[in-house]
Amino acid sequence: MKKIGLLLSLACLASFLHAQTGSYWQQQVNYKIDVTLHAQEKTLDAFERLEYSNHSPDTLRFIWFHCWPNAYKNDRTAFSDQMLENGNTKFYFSDPEQRGYLNRLDFKVDGATAETEDHPHYSDIIKLILPTPLAPGQTAIITTPFHVKLPFNFSRGGYDGESFQVTQWYPKPAVYDRNGWHPIPYLDQGEFYSEFGSFDVSITVPENYVVAATGVLQDESEKQWLLNKAAEARPAHVQPAKKPGMPVKKPAAKLPAVPPAPPAAPVATKTLHYKLDRIHDFAWFANKDFLVAHKSIELSSGKPVDLFAFYTVEEAPYWNAATGYAEQAIRFYSGNVGEYPYPVLSVVQGPQSFGGGMEYPTIT
Repeated sequence: MKKIGLLLSLACLASFLHAQTGSYWQQQVNYKIDVTLHAQEKTLDAFERLEYSNHSPDTLRFIWFHCWPNAYKNDRTAFSDQMLENGNTKFYFSDPEQRGYLNRLDFKVDGATAETEDHPHYSDIIKLILPTPLAPGQTAIITTPFHVKLPFNFSRGGYDGESFQVTQWYPKPAVYDRNGWHPIPYLDQGEFYSEFGSFDVSITVPENYVVAATGVLQDESEKQWLLNKAAEARPAHVQPAKKPGMPVKKPAAKLPAVPPAPPAAPVATKTLHYKLDRIHDFAWFANKDFLVAHKSIELSSGKPVDLFAFYTVEEAPYWNAATGYAEQAIRFYSGNVGEYPYPVLSVVQGPQSFGGGMEYPTIT
């Protein structure tokens, strides 16, 4: 009897394991985003098109969307509350112009206008009501324009002076898995749970800005520009600050009033194109003062990977070995965890306002 009981137990266990592995599914979201950075206004204007594939066994009648820039809209968000709970009042007492938000949404699903509803508790989450239920195996095409006022970099992203850290910046579907929906507000202390898919992102910036982004840059002329910057000799000279006690130069005699200058000419721009598959997020960084370092390596399998580092001249003494450190890290994890799956890796210097580090697909 003991043998029969053991055999039955093993059979039940095998059936359970087969059911668990056989029932696993994962939604897929493919993005195409066109975004323009208005550096002077510290804003983004963008249009998003996404393909949402329902691989679940359930018919979906709505999709929760994360609109995380709204975490910076006022001092009554989950983000603001958590900062206060952790003893950080920097955001709570910030100036209104330092705060941020996302608006100008106009969702369409397969061409039909779709309504939205606010989340009952979180201002940075909305519910998209699907005009037609999305059955298992079906894919919906969802589009919307959106506008972002970037916040000062209180937490992972925003701006600091004329340096931009564009993270958690676009409307993003919450994860739907076998446990249901996971609409999570943006938090300073916490992680992100997102659906995987492909990203096709075009970024328009002032032409003198250096951009570091998730994915593979598709523009050969911009690639060559970055490689030329990496090859340039860079004198690490910084103008020293005046020491206390140095003589103060007297102001010059007052001159006659100068007529106002004519309006400035429109700023020339460039559009950069990035693509990558099988990732769950997209972040990008722009700074006209970035220096660039580059190194090409080959993994033990023969796979080539391009390594980039982006940093300012003031930090150059600390960053001149950055690509070497990146190579050590990628070889260590490729050998001990699994080969690095992407063809590029970038390391970016964050601003003084952000005193830590944060990782995104192919970029940190």
